[in-house]
Amino acid sequence: MYMYAHFVFCWPEGATQVHVSHGTLAGPKMTLWTDIRIAGRFSGAVLADFGRTWVIAHLAKFAG
Repeated sequence: MYMYAHFVFCWPEGATQVHVSHGTLAGPKMTLWTDIRIAGRFSGAVLADFGRTWVIAHLAKFAG
């Protein structure tokens, strides 16, 4: 699991999709999406890079 800007990314080992929630790692989470595709070798570094890139792109949709 990885958290960035209160988006929590859960990538089960062997899966090709990431579950995205809003919340914190240790606290409550609200599931937002369960089907966000991810590519690459399963690792914390790949998930962290994916999460940061995804959040920046997602939040850019709301920029004026």
